[in-house]
Amino acid sequence: MIEIRDKEKITVEDLIEIFAHSGIKRPVYDQARIKRMLDNANILYTAWDNAKLVGVLRGVSDMSYCTFVSDLAVLKSYQEQGVGTKLLSTLRKNQGKNISIVLISAVSASSFYSKVGFEQVENAFKKQRRY
Repeated sequence: MIEIRDKEKITVEDLIEIFAHSGIKRPVYDQARIKRMLDNANILYTAWDNAKLVGVLRGVSDMSYCTFVSDLAVLKSYQEQGVGTKLLSTLRKNQGKNISIVLISAVSASSFYSKVGFEQVENAFKKQRRY
């Protein structure tokens, strides 16, 4: 059974492992950048299969109006088993319905977000990073 934790510390190496084996594109070659990503997120939910880390939801929130989900990554061997859905629903339950949850989806994940209740919006803007 998968357990979601919101107070569990993970290492940079743990996060890199999840990114590298989930299909999500992140700068796994840059440990210092991954460390900053981990250190500066004020939202971190982790999914565990006993002692094995199998998924991560990382983001930033003002805990009042809006939460931005920066990463939702699940090991490929655990995908399509409800882990990502459980991470998102735990976030929603803990934050309540008065806080919007926003994210930028990879094209390949768009259908997943529609299935779990996210609506696609056209009035969003971004300035693309140089990876």
